[in-house]
Amino acid sequence: MAIRGDTTAGAQAAHSASMHLPTDTPEIPTGSDTKSTAISTALQSIVDIDKTETTTYNTSVDQLRQGLAAAADRITAADQQGAANVNQSGGTTYV
Repeated sequence: MAIRGDTTAGAQAAHSASMHLPTDTPEIPTGSDTKSTAISTALQSIVDIDKTETTTYNTSVDQLRQGLAAAADRITAADQQGAANVNQSGGTTYV
């Protein structure tokens, strides 16, 4: 088993993978006439859908980052266990 070395860089990269999308939006303009009200309602519907989709995307980014960090941790643990096994294997001499 090859020792891969320091995986700190991989763990750091995991935390910077992708980026969150902003969820803040400007206020929807309103008006008193029926056409302005209809436009305002349609715009609000679009904003609500966008916020839901953006939240879903941002959650996926968080899960991606956690998965990448966990993979780097698993590699480090496996390498440390392998190195420990090698260090402990030289105690017996057969003639």
